[in-house]
Amino acid sequence: MSLKTIFVIAAGFALSAAGESLTGPVTGGERGSPFGAVDVADRGYLTEEYFLAGSATAYELAEGEHTPDGLWKTRPAADKADFKTRLLVVRPEDSEMFNGTVIVFWLNVTAGFELGSASGEALRGYAWVGVSAQKIGIDGFPQDPQGLKAWDSERYGSLVHPGDAYSYDIFTQAARAVGPERDTDDLDPLGGLDVERLIAVGASQSAGRLRTYINGVHQHTGVFDGYIPFIDFGRGVAFASDLTGGRGGGGSSIRADLDVPVIVVNSETEVTSYYGVREEDSERFRLWEVAGTAHVTVPRPEEPDTGGNWLSYGPVYDASIRHLHRWIADGVEPPRMPRVDVQPGGGETGVAARPQVVRDAHGNAMGGIRLPDIEVPTASHSGFGVQRPGMRFGFLYGEATDFDSAKLADLYPGSADYLTAWRAALDRAVEQGMVLPEDAAAMADAAAAWAARLDVGQEEPDVVE
Repeated sequence: MSLKTIFVIAAGFALSAAGESLTGPVTGGERGSPFGAVDVADRGYLTEEYFLAGSATAYELAEGEHTPDGLWKTRPAADKADFKTRLLVVRPEDSEMFNGTVIVFWLNVTAGFELGSASGEALRGYAWVGVSAQKIGIDGFPQDPQGLKAWDSERYGSLVHPGDAYSYDIFTQAARAVGPERDTDDLDPLGGLDVERLIAVGASQSAGRLRTYINGVHQHTGVFDGYIPFIDFGRGVAFASDLTGGRGGGGSSIRADLDVPVIVVNSETEVTSYYGVREEDSERFRLWEVAGTAHVTVPRPEEPDTGGNWLSYGPVYDASIRHLHRWIADGVEPPRMPRVDVQPGGGETGVAARPQVVRDAHGNAMGGIRLPDIEVPTASHSGFGVQRPGMRFGFLYGEATDFDSAKLADLYPGSADYLTAWRAALDRAVEQGMVLPEDAAAMADAAAAWAARLDVGQEEPDVVE
């Protein structure tokens, strides 16, 4: 009997012992629809909301500390508490569309309300389930509540969250409620879909929670078949801490003895923070760092500008979902990609200083996964921004400084020159598996629309009769 099978059996027992209840689809409320719902009917998807209630346990260290290698020794704590939370379920209406994989998404609460939605690759045959795992998502910040209850008290007023110490077990129970071993006799939030595997996904602050889950909880549950923490700073979170406070002993790697695969997808913003815990790629691990991108992406402005970074890691994140699905379902290992070049200790600024990203003549990061806008640049990109008025997390937006017209003309005499090089770089990214073929056309269209400005002001060629 495999370790995974033992985990599943143990998980099934815990599920029945927990006495949880599932209700829905939830309707009504002041607003008449779920918070965070996106209209995906044109993609053949259905969005429904369910409430999950039960009793959750906390976790604690059994011995030692939150060690940097992630090999934590943990145990369920004696503490238990009642909860009632929600699941936002986005699933294919036609079972023939379904590929057997459910993405279980730890909704992010850094803003004081929940962030995260199904889009891109998640709507190409997967089911997606957003989990309200944390207290802030339900109750909001005490000083300025913007959580579910504040958004629609009629719909969400019955929800109860005992605190983030219980978030890990709440996340586990949510996963079991949509997993292969779920009880479908009375109520099935997935409408009878044949679920084969679960992937846990979390971004930014939720990636920190997921890192703690991987290192400290997975060993007790085994409910997930793979993980994608993305835009992940490499820091776990202490079990008992609420929101982002009480870091779990600083940085920690993903434990090397994990029995399921993990892909970490990072923008340039996280590279220097993650540097100290970088793991080697292995039979169960990949770290992908996307050069030139930022934690938060802004739209590219119509006119040349210096501001937030518009280059997105999004295409690589979408690719990671497909690669992890194939890794689990078919045993096809994802590519091993180079990491962003980093100079430890900041070089000339002293060995105690923060590591620094190594940059090329254009001011762009060297190494890493290189999307076409880095391989064929029209701007200097950085994942490290500055605080700006009215922007709470300005440093996460990075910076992008467009090249002036003289530099653009020197690099690309016209749009044809630019697009020839850009499309060749896109082809390479697709061949590498870092851009999905389905995403390439829209990226190429956007590049072509931008490239028209390279021909502005040029003389029209003489027409030969």
